[in-house]
Amino acid sequence: MTSEAIIVSGGETDNLIKLIGVQRENQKIVGVDGGAIRLLEAGISVDVAIGDFDSISKEQLENLKMRIPKVIELPAEKDLTDTEAALEFVSEHYQVDVIKMLGLLGGRVDHMMSNIWLAYQPKYRPLLTQIQILDRNNTLSYFEPGKYEISKEENKKYISFIGMTPIKNLKLVHAKYPLQGDDFTYPIALVSNEFLENTIEFSFDEGIMAVIQSKD
Repeated sequence: MTSEAIIVSGGETDNLIKLIGVQRENQKIVGVDGGAIRLLEAGISVDVAIGDFDSISKEQLENLKMRIPKVIELPAEKDLTDTEAALEFVSEHYQVDVIKMLGLLGGRVDHMMSNIWLAYQPKYRPLLTQIQILDRNNTLSYFEPGKYEISKEENKKYISFIGMTPIKNLKLVHAKYPLQGDDFTYPIALVSNEFLENTIEFSFDEGIMAVIQSKD
């Protein structure tokens, strides 16, 4: 069974229970700042809480310390975001197949861009293909050069291919708008494609690709 770590930050986190699913032994839950409060309020057990906790009260922080086995307090002034600190904690302490990150979209645009641009940081590159960023309407996954087959998610009509960097020889098969080996010399968002079947095959030779399945 696939093992996973789930990092829940303080952004929009509707449908937490549905996104996380039934908790199981090979699943680790990390709450980031106010995300830890939202997890507990949703009745979800938390393994670790991490952050500077500037978005919650002292009483809420004390409650976290009583209910969560490990609480890591960070200084407010630091060289990385709380979410980055959580990702580093997961990479150092857990050996998992998938890292799901919730609460990274919506809210402050600068925070959202910082989260999506984790892909550009060399220290996170070894984790890149393990990371999924989710909310109630979107699933974002990163891909390095290669050939892939991606399955359609339930109730997700659209699939978008986002070149985070220049992309070479991009091919899309079984998509409404196919590509035969196109090159893009700049980052580009190829949005609102659709599945013709239950899967789409795609491949590319150079670059970093983000693939987003979404619904309105």
